[in-house]
Amino acid sequence: MTTRTATALFSTTAIASETGSAAPAWVQLFPAGPELVARDGRRWRLSDPASVIAAFEANGAPLPIDYEHSQAHRAPKGETAPAAGWITAMEIRDGALWGAVEWTDKAAAMIVAREYRFLSPEFLHSKTGDILRLAGAGLVNRPALRMAALSRAEDPASPDASTDAPSNLPETPMDLTALCRALGLDAGASIDNILAAVERLKTEHQTAVAAAQAPDMERFVPRADYDQAIARADTAETALAAEQRKIREADVNAAIEDAVKAGKIAPASRDHYRALCAQEGGLDRFKDLVGTLPVIGKPSDLDDKDLAAGKSALTDQQRSIASKLGLSDEDYAATA
Repeated sequence: MTTRTATALFSTTAIASETGSAAPAWVQLFPAGPELVARDGRRWRLSDPASVIAAFEANGAPLPIDYEHSQAHRAPKGETAPAAGWITAMEIRDGALWGAVEWTDKAAAMIVAREYRFLSPEFLHSKTGDILRLAGAGLVNRPALRMAALSRAEDPASPDASTDAPSNLPETPMDLTALCRALGLDAGASIDNILAAVERLKTEHQTAVAAAQAPDMERFVPRADYDQAIARADTAETALAAEQRKIREADVNAAIEDAVKAGKIAPASRDHYRALCAQEGGLDRFKDLVGTLPVIGKPSDLDDKDLAAGKSALTDQQRSIASKLGLSDEDYAATA
C-alpha cells in the first residue's frame, strides 16, 4: 500500500490552558473521527483508532515529541533535533486518541510559560487518506513546514483551545521560491502561472515520449539500416584506397622506368628511388631530381644485369651524381 507522512494542527490540540501550572500528563493526538479536518482544510479519516494504538504497541518503543517537527526536517540534514517528550501510552477517549507523555524539564517549563501551546501529530496515512499509525508529534505555535508532504499554511495567531478557528483569518503562504526557480519563473509568480508552467512541462514530456516511441523517419533510420550503410561505406573506402595505391605504384614504376630508359639513373637503383617515391611528395621530388640529372649511360640490354663486380673508380661526373643522390661512392658504384 502506498503511504505518505503528514502533520496537521487540529483546533482541539491545545496543550496549555490560560491558567495551566504544569505540563499535561495526557494530550490529545487526534480528535474524534472518522472525518478529520485540519485547520488548513486538508482531510483524513480516523476510521479505526484501535488499529493506530495497535501499531503503536507493536512498535515497542515510545514515540518522540520534538520542537517544530525537527525530527522530520532537521534530523535528516544532520542537524540537532532534540526531543521535548515521549509518548509512552495511547488510549481512546470518546472516539479521540490521547497519549500519555513524559516531558523533558525544558519542554515542561516552556509549556507552562506558554512558549508552546499546541501539539501537531505526525502520522503515516494511505494514499486515500486513512490514518495508519502515529510517527510522533511536534510542539508548535504556527506551523509552516517546507517539505512537500508536510507543508501547510496556518493562522498567524494561535487559536484558543476551546473554540474552532475563524475561517476568515489570514494565512501564511507556502514558500514557493524554490519551485518557481525550478520552473524558470520569477520568485513572486502566481499560483496560476506555476500551474501553467507545470502543465507545459507535462505536455513537453508527453511530446518527447511520443517522439521517442515513433521517431521521424526523415531524421532517424533503423539501427540495422545504419550499420549496413556504414559497412558498405567502409568497404567502398577500403576498395578506393587499394585502387589509389595501385595507381600510385603504377605512376612510380612508370617514372622510374622512364628515367632508366633515358639513362638518368642506373637500373640497379630502382628500389632506392622506389623508397624515395613512397614518401609524402616523393614522386614529385623524384621527377624534379631526374630533370636535373645528366645522362650517365646509354640504354642497353645489360641495364638489368648486375655489373657491380669489377667496377673501376668513379669518374668526377659520377661522384657529382652520387653526391646529389646522397650516395657514397661505393653505393653508387654498386648501382652503376
